[in-house]
Amino acid sequence: MQFQMGGLVLIVGLLFSLGSYAVLSKMAENDSERALQLITAESGNAVNHLLQPAATLLNLLSNVPDLKTGSEQDWVYRLPAQASLLRDNKMLNSVYVGGPQGQFLLLRTLRNQEDRNRFNAPPEARWELQIQRINKEEGEDQYWVSLDEKLKVLGRQRATFGSKFDSRTRPWYQASKERDGVLRTKVYQFYSTGKYGVTLAKSMGQGWVIAMDIMLDSIEPELTRLAKAYTARISLLEENGVTISTDHGDKDGVAFFKSLVDTNQTGADSTFKWMVDPKGQSWWVGEAIVPLEQFAGIKLHIAVLRDKLLAKALYLRNLLLIATLVLTVLTLLIAHRNASRFASVFQVLAERASALINFDFRHFKFTGTSIKEIAQLEDGLEQARKTSSNFLHLLEKVSRESNIEKLLPLVLEETSDVAQGENAWLYIYDGTEWVLRAQRGDAVDRDWLPEWLKLPANIRSDNPSTVISVEDHFAMMIPLAGRRGQKLGLLIIERTSPFSELHQNFAVALSGFAALTLESREMIAQQKMLFESFIKLIAEAVDAKSPHTGGHCHRVPILTEWLVELASVSEAQCVANFKLDSEMREAVHIAAWLHDCGKVVTPEYVVDKATKLETLYDRIHEIRMRFEVCKREEELAVWKSTYPQGLPESATEQLLVELKTLDDDFAFIAQCNLGSEVVSEEVLDRIKKVAARTWTRTLDDRLGLSHEELKRRAGRGSDILPTQEYLLSDQPEHKIARPLSQSFSDDNPWGFKMQVPELLYDRGEVKNLSISRGTLTDEERYKINEHIVLTIKMLEAMPFPRHLANVPEIAGGHHERTDGRGYPRAVPASSLSIPARMMAIADVFEALTATDRPYKVGKTIEESLEIMHKMAQGGHLDLELFELFAKSELPARYKREFLGN
Repeated sequence: MQFQMGGLVLIVGLLFSLGSYAVLSKMAENDSERALQLITAESGNAVNHLLQPAATLLNLLSNVPDLKTGSEQDWVYRLPAQASLLRDNKMLNSVYVGGPQGQFLLLRTLRNQEDRNRFNAPPEARWELQIQRINKEEGEDQYWVSLDEKLKVLGRQRATFGSKFDSRTRPWYQASKERDGVLRTKVYQFYSTGKYGVTLAKSMGQGWVIAMDIMLDSIEPELTRLAKAYTARISLLEENGVTISTDHGDKDGVAFFKSLVDTNQTGADSTFKWMVDPKGQSWWVGEAIVPLEQFAGIKLHIAVLRDKLLAKALYLRNLLLIATLVLTVLTLLIAHRNASRFASVFQVLAERASALINFDFRHFKFTGTSIKEIAQLEDGLEQARKTSSNFLHLLEKVSRESNIEKLLPLVLEETSDVAQGENAWLYIYDGTEWVLRAQRGDAVDRDWLPEWLKLPANIRSDNPSTVISVEDHFAMMIPLAGRRGQKLGLLIIERTSPFSELHQNFAVALSGFAALTLESREMIAQQKMLFESFIKLIAEAVDAKSPHTGGHCHRVPILTEWLVELASVSEAQCVANFKLDSEMREAVHIAAWLHDCGKVVTPEYVVDKATKLETLYDRIHEIRMRFEVCKREEELAVWKSTYPQGLPESATEQLLVELKTLDDDFAFIAQCNLGSEVVSEEVLDRIKKVAARTWTRTLDDRLGLSHEELKRRAGRGSDILPTQEYLLSDQPEHKIARPLSQSFSDDNPWGFKMQVPELLYDRGEVKNLSISRGTLTDEERYKINEHIVLTIKMLEAMPFPRHLANVPEIAGGHHERTDGRGYPRAVPASSLSIPARMMAIADVFEALTATDRPYKVGKTIEESLEIMHKMAQGGHLDLELFELFAKSELPARYKREFLGN
């Protein structure tokens, strides 16, 4: 009933509001028509006020005989008077006369620099005089004379345009010949300035016409004043539709009225009409003829925005609507208050039921009704509210708790509360024995587990719950099983009163959470153990490839974790925002152990390369053999070239010199094979000199080779044996091409920015011996560095959970530099996490102090820190984090645990 009354009031109010709005809208339209008449009359007066003085001046000038003599001297003589007219009347732009022979004399005001630039006038020019066909010595050309403020000549020049101008062809001249009096041309474009305006002209007789130009923008201020006064848009137009001026004085006003006409193709039978602009706004648009005294044919367009026109009507309509709504609400409140008590009780019950449906478990006050059936229904709804609330409360706690170890006591407590237990125990079964994992309530001497184990096996397995009573104490035993039926644990709830069937059923239902929690805990623990074993297995596999780096993948993770723990407790500014929680600690642990997993595919002979010529074996043995051959060949050559029966003393001495040279050269090459010295230019020259020695090969070196190696030798051609070969050489077969699969483009999905060498390996003997530092070629050094590329690819391909999503970044960033010149991504320090920068410090520190490398001797702690300090200053390491590490006790701790001294 209350809704019917409110609806009736609402309908009446709406009808009243809409009727009032229609009446007021019509009144506003009538007001607009009256306003159009006022604006039209006032606009006509304004235009007359602008044009009438100019017309009067034109009548006066037409009677001055000196202006139609065609003499420049007469025209200049009258310049002060003409300049005064232009100076006093801002709407006039120029005054001029045209003669029957095409004579043309014009005085123009230069209002700004734009006008001066157009006529090439100097900066101080104020007036411009245009003269054509006046002076016979100047012929037909038009001349410009620049004048200053006092009409002093500043310069005279031939016009840059207008030489073909003929005043007799202009519309003002043509019209003046056909009629008497002052006439106004239609809007047209001026020849000299290119601007639009109208011309007032009058015939002076004998083919002479005097005229004045009026710019359209001179009318614009008055129209702007009218538009502002009436909050409207105004435009003056010719009869043919050409715009004379608008209240804006620019193309915006022209486009505005044109868009209204184009958008609304309506008939012209009404004075006013509604129009919609392209933006969707409604305008009340009117059109009228402006009543001018001398110049007919001007129309006025006025447009008023609908919202402004109907503002009062809209305000009253909204006021009436608000009043109607208020009256409707008051009616509904009164009807609701006067409703019967019976309906009120059912409304409360409906709200309770709706709240349960929408999972709203807030407490409702009882209605206190005396109707028995309604009271029973209230009790049932209250019991359902409590049960559902407890159940969902448990669900919420379980879903929010991320620590699996905390879930067991939580599930035990909630399940015990539901069953109204006084004490509770939760045992888990690990396959061999029962272990108590959670307990609630005061400790008691009774142990219910043995009591349950005494029961027959079929009772324990077949029943969802079993109740045992001992000395007025009751215990409900609920076995917990996994989804595959495996035995997980036992839930025991004790109290001093018997358990109802309702409590048993609900406790059994909730015990599924305990079983799910136990099973999840078991699965997570097993998966973590498996994953931990897996990552350590990878690290051990990397270390196992090389006995010389066997401890690297073990020491770097430990040192990295030390550094991260140090940063979490340090008060240094560089780690002020660093927070270390359990998830970050786990991510750092995994990333540190997997930071070199890409080395699984790095050839161990490259990782362990101890000399420059070593590949799968050290090729110095081959070279030594060649030296031996050279020694033998020298000895044989001397024998053959001298006495077969024996060598004289001089030949023996020569042989000894040659053999000594070979011994020295081999010793030199053997020394160069070591990577401990920096190769100088002198050393390089000697290497090339030694390499140039030849030896004789009598066997085909392509026999017994693999298909791939034969392909690399294909460019050499066949040798005629025996042949001479260099002692050391860089052969085509030494260059191993890089497979396309091992390259990546600049826009690769991993963001790698490493320079990939063209070759996979270059085993040229001279090239390897000429390595400037260390033992590795560029290709081999890239192969070493490539392990981080493979590490990132392997880790980003793994489906890490969300809290471990930053493992690839931490593990793959320990070779980046703070100055952005590291590898493989060459990212700046701001893009690297603190754990990644710390792992870089740990990796360098371990490499410097390691004593198990075949190509170097381990540095002391002090030497290593000094080297790293220089690296940090050079942008290799994070300087602030390094100083935090260097000033801590971690270097000494590392020395005690890993260096043994």
